[in-house]
Amino acid sequence: MKKENIINKINKKPITYFFILTFVISWLFWTPQIFIKKEFFILRVLGTYGPFLAAIIISQIMGGTKQIKTLLRPLLDFKLNIVWYIFCLFSTALIGFTAIGISFSLGSNQFEFNELEKVYLVIPIFFYVLIFSVLGEETGWRGFALEHMQKIISPLLSSIIIGLLWGVWHLPLFFIEGNFHQTLPIWLFLLQDICLSIVITWLYNSTNKSLFSVHIFHAASNTTLGVLPILPIATNGDMLPLYSIIILLVIFSFCIILSKRLNK
Repeated sequence: MKKENIINKINKKPITYFFILTFVISWLFWTPQIFIKKEFFILRVLGTYGPFLAAIIISQIMGGTKQIKTLLRPLLDFKLNIVWYIFCLFSTALIGFTAIGISFSLGSNQFEFNELEKVYLVIPIFFYVLIFSVLGEETGWRGFALEHMQKIISPLLSSIIIGLLWGVWHLPLFFIEGNFHQTLPIWLFLLQDICLSIVITWLYNSTNKSLFSVHIFHAASNTTLGVLPILPIATNGDMLPLYSIIILLVIFSFCIILSKRLNK
């Protein structure tokens, strides 16, 4: 097939080819670890950057350097209302502590909080998550896929499709020895990503399509889940905290849908 024909095909269906390329790049790095039966940090991180690399490649084909600049510019949109900064940084922590409280009231007692005097470690953990995980994802999922999909279908349908594919994209991680995804029910993880996708679409559109806000929220959310005793690896296998936080997330996402504020 001629180069011009390939470029024309990609220009006609950039979203489709973005998803295909994202899965190819990420799974190329993740899948070998399944058979090696060991997780390698560099391979995991390279796989995580699949959405970012796919977005850069497709943008280059669509419009060269100018298109790439358009893709990356929202990353530098720091001018957010203080309310959004508070939401991005602390909303998941609030939901997390609420979930822990609900679980405790229902009889869960397997909590293992980290040493409180080391609370300052939350800051380096946040930047670790941001650099080695979130930066590889959100420019692709939201900056490219969501931005283009909202031009042809509704924000809600865009969120559901992206959320589902986002969840499936993680699938190899569930089979890599030692990865925390192994402790999670796949169906619950998919539900979480669909609901998170709805929340992030609302955040993205409400902050004038600020990729910066999306990155901060995602990094803070992952940090919260890594620090608080919610995941099964931190609760001696007790699933109640995880179920509680997912239920709260489902409720929150439904509130966003019912408020009809996804497209603002």
